[in-house]
Amino acid sequence: MRRLFWIGVGVAVTVVVYRRGRTIVRQYLPATIAERAEKAAHEAGERAGSAAHEFRATFAEARERREAELTAALLAEGQADPAATRAARASGARGSFAAGGPDVDDDEAELGYSF
Repeated sequence: MRRLFWIGVGVAVTVVVYRRGRTIVRQYLPATIAERAEKAAHEAGERAGSAAHEFRATFAEARERREAELTAALLAEGQADPAATRAARASGARGSFAAGGPDVDDDEAELGYSF
């Protein structure tokens, strides 16, 4: 409980110091300099936001390419794409997955599973 109290006191002091500091800066700083500084800070924020957006897009593209590479490397020869398999299972089309599918032997159809 003490820690929470002191965190609250620290936040309150920080807010007061920040607001007082802004009023003092406004009093003694010419308006043009303050406007230039505000404009520069705004432009820097826009550049940082655009850089972050570009990084995110590039990262997502690289991640998707790498995932495709790993999936292709891990699939056995002739194995269906996992996305197609998931889609078929989700749609309820279980013809090739359940017993009696096109590539399942008769005795395996009786067992209900296939290797």
